[in-house]
Amino acid sequence: MLGNTFKVLFALILCVSMLASAAWAGSTFHDPKSGAPLDCPPSSYKGISKVKPDGAKPVKVKPYSGLTSRFGSLSGLNPMSWGNACCLPGPARGQFRLGTTVFFARLNAEAKKGVTTTGIQPSVVRFEDDLGFKKNGNVIWSIDAHYQFRPRWGIRYSFEPVSMETSTRSTTTFTFMNRQFTGNSQIRSKWERYTHRAGLVFNLSRKMGSNTNFFVDWMVIQDALSIGGVQAGQSSVTWDDTKNLAVLGVEFERCLKNYRGNTLAIGCKGGIAFLDDNVGYEAEAALSYLIPIKRGRFGFVKGGYRYANLKKDTDNEMFSSTMDGAFVQVGFIF
Repeated sequence: MLGNTFKVLFALILCVSMLASAAWAGSTFHDPKSGAPLDCPPSSYKGISKVKPDGAKPVKVKPYSGLTSRFGSLSGLNPMSWGNACCLPGPARGQFRLGTTVFFARLNAEAKKGVTTTGIQPSVVRFEDDLGFKKNGNVIWSIDAHYQFRPRWGIRYSFEPVSMETSTRSTTTFTFMNRQFTGNSQIRSKWERYTHRAGLVFNLSRKMGSNTNFFVDWMVIQDALSIGGVQAGQSSVTWDDTKNLAVLGVEFERCLKNYRGNTLAIGCKGGIAFLDDNVGYEAEAALSYLIPIKRGRFGFVKGGYRYANLKKDTDNEMFSSTMDGAFVQVGFIF
């Protein structure tokens, strides 16, 4: 009985061992590619593959804000660096430039007029000290017109009237046109000058940012100086003198800045007048600001300093005048 029991247990253990071996053999794992046995089942995850990285992305780097940020903006204030890529507008062929000028002139003038037959030596009459004309605060206006009839040729005309009248008590005794005016006497004086000027302008050099012109003008100046007493019966004496002069000169303009269509420019001018026993000089320096109105049309404002000297000197006649000061001009190019 006991022997049969051991036999049954042995048979059961053997059957279980065989079933376990068959189950293990059925569950053996193999490599799907090579067929080699594996100790564990193959992973369900994808194999590791080489991935090409994305291209390098640009990185914005803020520049060094040391001396450059402090002084870099100041370099734009250097006038020597201005105008390198600046456009200077000007009248094209068939266009006009019209302007009105107000001149705040300081006056220094003196005159002498005698009659050769009398033998009386005339005196030099000073406008401020002897006649009472004010030296400062004289406002003189003028009009200027320019027409560009060829790309390099233009014509222009200007008119400037001057009229001053004063009454004062003379401090010295002087003789004018063979008439003596004693010191401490009340006199009334009037000076009128009408200047007409017309001429040709030739363009010597025209670039994008600069312009150089040579001009030849004919100038006619009509002077009338009257001096007389203020009491009844005392007539005045008047010296009418008409001068015909030729004027030669050069003018230059350069663009400084363009800003939203507007233009800042600098200009200078110089000339010499001669003929008819007269010699004169003129000089001008100014800044101008041009504002576009329509295509090819501009309005402008110009301001600066002007100097003009004219002198006639002979044995019996002398007239010397110097006017200098600031001026403002407003006009259009159309």
